[in-house]
Amino acid sequence: MSDRELYLSYGLQAVDAKGRVAVPAKLRAALERNAEARDLLIARDSTHGCLVGFDVNWPRILHARLDPRELAIEDSGEAVDYNVAGNAFGNLESAPFDSAGRFVLPTFFRRRAKIEKWAFFHGRGNTFNIWNPEALLANEGIAEETRELVEFCMEEKGLR
Repeated sequence: MSDRELYLSYGLQAVDAKGRVAVPAKLRAALERNAEARDLLIARDSTHGCLVGFDVNWPRILHARLDPRELAIEDSGEAVDYNVAGNAFGNLESAPFDSAGRFVLPTFFRRRAKIEKWAFFHGRGNTFNIWNPEALLANEGIAEETRELVEFCMEEKGLR
């Protein structure tokens, strides 16, 4: 895992009527380095309601972490929580992106995250989040510094 590029940085990107949006350049560079396929995977963050984006190799690494835990639980005679692996590997969708990082946000996920005209991308190391910027600002569980960053980005785009 040490050879993986981390998802660092942020960006506020316009979303068109069809749900097309571009991954910011620094995050796109990490996507391209981490997997040869021009596909990103999208899932929903169950805690905050934003979306989570990552390269197609990340689920293999996550599986290598989760599988031994599930096996240990099964070996102890306890029931394995179906939702852990189901959420990690089943509740996601692939979104191909072009050389400029443009992709179409999957409709279900876009609707659930309430992403309309703008999407705020926020690096988180192994993954990155995609937010409706207004939802991020309203979320008191998000650090004030991050909310200030979103407000700044919105001001720069003339949205505030």
